[in-house]
Amino acid sequence: MPSGAGTGLRFHAAGDPHRDEQPPTVLVHGYKDDATVFAPLARHLSEVGVRSYAVTLAPSDCSVPLEILAQQLKTYISSNFAYNQQLNFVGFSLGGIVARYYLQRMGGLERTGRFLSVATPHRGTWVAFASRLPAALQLRPNSAFLRDLNADAERLASIRFSSMWTPLDLMIVPSFNSRFHVGANMAVWTLQHQGLITGRRGIGAIAKVLTSNDRESPGIGRSPLDSGLMMSR
Repeated sequence: MPSGAGTGLRFHAAGDPHRDEQPPTVLVHGYKDDATVFAPLARHLSEVGVRSYAVTLAPSDCSVPLEILAQQLKTYISSNFAYNQQLNFVGFSLGGIVARYYLQRMGGLERTGRFLSVATPHRGTWVAFASRLPAALQLRPNSAFLRDLNADAERLASIRFSSMWTPLDLMIVPSFNSRFHVGANMAVWTLQHQGLITGRRGIGAIAKVLTSNDRESPGIGRSPLDSGLMMSR
């Protein structure tokens, strides 16, 4: 796929048409995934009145720098939404870093209402040392890319920003690198990295965050302490 491209799937909200007034939510996938990975989550979001748009960014195998995927995300948003339309974001794993780059470096922050990062390696993952591909180098702990992105991470405090993570994550090592000093954090126990977006409790927790009207996401505690832990199958 060309570096400026981006495709996706659209999921309409069901039920009361007035619930459609909530900003659309853009779902950004992770490593070696595409938009279809969000199908279970998107179905549930539709049931609770959340319109979601799952974007496919490619290649997502770390063979291109994350800036290229962020440009695809920007192109997708420009092609599917009015320039002044407010959006919410859910970024899973690598997709959370891509979304952060779009928000912090490409002007996306100004149109964002809420951003939930899920199992996102904000401070890198040791798993990235298994590869020397461009994005893998960027996702290593203390990489120049992450140091730069984290240097002004406090800008995320201007929106409803929160992070979801699992202590048992074997893709984000150490797992607490998915927690962040900005915004709020919530731990959901799941035996699989991807379970946070496919498991019943993970999906329920994401929906609860997106449908909350509170400044702070419900059931999520301020950093550095998490307010509670939930088990996900």
